[in-house]
Amino acid sequence: MESESFELLENTDITTYLIDRPWVTYRSNADLDSLGARFGSPNPEGSNRLLRMSSIIRATHASGRTESLLSFLFSPVQLRLVINEYLAGSQFSQLKGIDEFVLNGLTGDESKDILIVADAIKRRVIKEINEILRYSNVELISSGNSWNIVSVDEGIKISVPTKRINAGYISDLLSQGLDDLKDGDFDSVVTKSRTLIEEVFLQILADNNVECKRNGDISKYRNLVVRTLGMRPSQEWNPRITKMISHLNAITDLIAEMRNKNGDAHASSERVKIQAAEAELLLNASVSLSTYYFRINDRHV
Repeated sequence: MESESFELLENTDITTYLIDRPWVTYRSNADLDSLGARFGSPNPEGSNRLLRMSSIIRATHASGRTESLLSFLFSPVQLRLVINEYLAGSQFSQLKGIDEFVLNGLTGDESKDILIVADAIKRRVIKEINEILRYSNVELISSGNSWNIVSVDEGIKISVPTKRINAGYISDLLSQGLDDLKDGDFDSVVTKSRTLIEEVFLQILADNNVECKRNGDISKYRNLVVRTLGMRPSQEWNPRITKMISHLNAITDLIAEMRNKNGDAHASSERVKIQAAEAELLLNASVSLSTYYFRINDRHV
């Protein structure tokens, strides 16, 4: 059961940071209808957008899905428009005040910079929300797709919440991906496939106390995981197993490449559109790969 303190997010002084500029994508009443339908509140109540967002949060909290809602709102996909403005250096970009939150600077690699800016936006908005929550002696904290509201004293001791990526998480993401397939949102399926593998790798590294810079480099994560779990081929291995592992690594790299070139966090008109069959294949492959790595990790820890 999620924290009861999530109900504090219903405050309209807070909801404005979730649906309005300058840092997040502006959501119209029609957008809120769609958002509410996605999270089990098809007819959000309220005489204005802020109250309707409060209604969505209330319904989402009642069903224990506030973390999923927040992760959705701050995903690179949902922040795409403002991120693209920032990366393009547009004079019309309203992303003021996030430069200090881009901790290690931009890399010049668009796929990585999108993730960096999305994370900076999330931390900037959390800072503003916590200025309001501090009067209740609590604060909002987040790491990856994990969110929590803790007491200020607890927040000093715990910098991030601990929510393990496990079989249940994989199942939930698969379900979301299948919904995207039904909706014809194939680009989102690509993004979810890539995100699943990335977060599984990071979870495995955390399980084994391996430090790793979160920069979206899946190939780097994979190499660390392979080394940590002792998955590098040796002469003692059956040649067929060695070949299987080699192909496994190639599939992992391909999914990462598909997300970099074809994912919905990009606005490029040059990216190749994929169809339903390929999107479903990609989703199922990422689930199978993630489950496999988790099983190897369970043998190791």
